[in-house]
Amino acid sequence: MQDRQIQNDIDQLFHELDQQQNQHAHTTDDIPHIEANQEYDPNRQQWNVEIHIYPRAEPEEPTNVIESVPPIDQELQPGGRGPLQWMRQHTRPLVLLSVIICVCALVVGCLLYVSPFWTPTTTVTLVPVSHTLETRLIVSIGGSTDKTQSQVPGRILPVVTMSQARTIPITGKAHQDAQSAHGYITFYNNATYAQTIPAGTLLTATNGVQVVTDQDITVNAVSYPTLGQASVSAHATQAGPAGNLKAGAIYGPCCRVNISAVNGAFSGGQEARDYQTVTQHDIDIAGASLKSSLDQSTTAALQTQVQSTETLVTPLHCQQKMSADHQPGEEAASVHVTLDETCTGMVYQTQALQTFITQALTTQAKQQLGAGYTPSGDVHITTTAQGTTTIQATGTQTWVYQFSQAEQEHLKASIAGKSQAQAKSLLLARPGIQSVSLSNDAPLPDVDHIRLLFLTY
Repeated sequence: MQDRQIQNDIDQLFHELDQQQNQHAHTTDDIPHIEANQEYDPNRQQWNVEIHIYPRAEPEEPTNVIESVPPIDQELQPGGRGPLQWMRQHTRPLVLLSVIICVCALVVGCLLYVSPFWTPTTTVTLVPVSHTLETRLIVSIGGSTDKTQSQVPGRILPVVTMSQARTIPITGKAHQDAQSAHGYITFYNNATYAQTIPAGTLLTATNGVQVVTDQDITVNAVSYPTLGQASVSAHATQAGPAGNLKAGAIYGPCCRVNISAVNGAFSGGQEARDYQTVTQHDIDIAGASLKSSLDQSTTAALQTQVQSTETLVTPLHCQQKMSADHQPGEEAASVHVTLDETCTGMVYQTQALQTFITQALTTQAKQQLGAGYTPSGDVHITTTAQGTTTIQATGTQTWVYQFSQAEQEHLKASIAGKSQAQAKSLLLARPGIQSVSLSNDAPLPDVDHIRLLFLTY
């Protein structure tokens, strides 16, 4: 931009000189003397152009001296050319050359500055070897910590008893075929000898319904003034409610000489039908729902007694008793189930058990994994009551192989300049590396352009 301004200034100067020449006589005596100097300033990194214009001296009185040196205008304008044309031909190439040199210098500097950034960085993603350790310990709840006895501080909470009931619709279904009415027939004997009425004896009621006896029956002889008599079960020959006879629908002599019969009321006759029954599944579903609700209620009741430094052992140690108003197979529209639950609560000192399990896992890691592994994440502990004063504590934790800064630098140096296959082979041969992936397909660059990324699951 500055070189362009210089060029514009020079052109403006030439234009003004041309105007002055046009206004005056075109004689070489009127043309001023012009000098131009160009110098590069390394501190400011630019070209400096200086132009000096010297006016002509007033002409002296002519003398009789013969000029031995040609006029200066003839030296400055060979071939008869004017000084302005000569300056334009010699200064413009210099300005153009300076611009070209500045542009080249700027381009070369930029290239030298950004060349380190042209080298792509390769990200090497490493998945270290990891192991999930688990330890299970039977721990007693006591007054203090005793590692030799696997004991941590804790206490037993008062017993909580709760009861809940629920009525639910039943899902069982049953079918009953049409049923015949049943009842009894009483036979009277007016003969002086006993008589036997065989099974299957047919009797007809006044409404036309027929019944038959179910078994043989012997009727004793008359003993005046009392008639001999005997009763036997019978059923209607036609299934359905029509066989439900009123008492006395059969009355009078029948089937033998001196034998008469009278019926009692017949019942049980009905059409075929489908009906609902209680199933064991219905009772179990209601009981499970009640148990879930009761567990939450008893846990909440015991939780109110737990201090901030304690943890309640769950699930609780509970005893249940369940009852229902209908047994499986019975006909009903619903079943009412009641559940009684009695629970005992235990609490332990949270930090004490955490420390106890952590120490056990650390010892296990040293024995099974050796050096180089460090824990990743917190210890996850679950507890289960084993009785009124004992719990089973299960602790799990993930341990991951850890690379120091020196090891990381050594890994980068070992794969710098290697091909993809060589780099993966070298890394997978190192202990503690489970898998390797690279961000591109190019060979590995130098150490400064390799970035290691460790990914754990």
